[in-house]
Amino acid sequence: MQPTLRHSDVVVCIKSNKNIKRGDIIAFYNNDKILLKRVIGLPGDLVAIDQNGTVSINGDTLQENYVSALSLEPCDTELPVYVPENSYFVLGDQRITSMDSRSEMIGMISGERIIGKAKLRVWPIDKISSIDRTGGA
Repeated sequence: MQPTLRHSDVVVCIKSNKNIKRGDIIAFYNNDKILLKRVIGLPGDLVAIDQNGTVSINGDTLQENYVSALSLEPCDTELPVYVPENSYFVLGDQRITSMDSRSEMIGMISGERIIGKAKLRVWPIDKISSIDRTGGA
């Protein structure tokens, strides 16, 4: 999730899979791991990513000031894709190396897999800050 979060950061998540909005960073289970990714597509959205890595939702280009560099890869999911009911399309902020909904290994995130929303970075101590949907932490 760099540059928003770093690997050694400790975050507090609010346990909930309700009221999830585009831009929220969520924690979810993937096999035996907990991952943090940013919600890009909501249920019913049409998500497209062009060859340059620019994301569009329902035909509108998504402004993403939190991304370190745009990238389509790694991607083995056929795009564009509709997000199913009770599911979310998530992407990491470090697109070039992120394993996220572009990969069939991660796929769409169903509500049952969601632990909660990341709300607060508490470590390192000098970086304590709230986490918002615009990429600020």
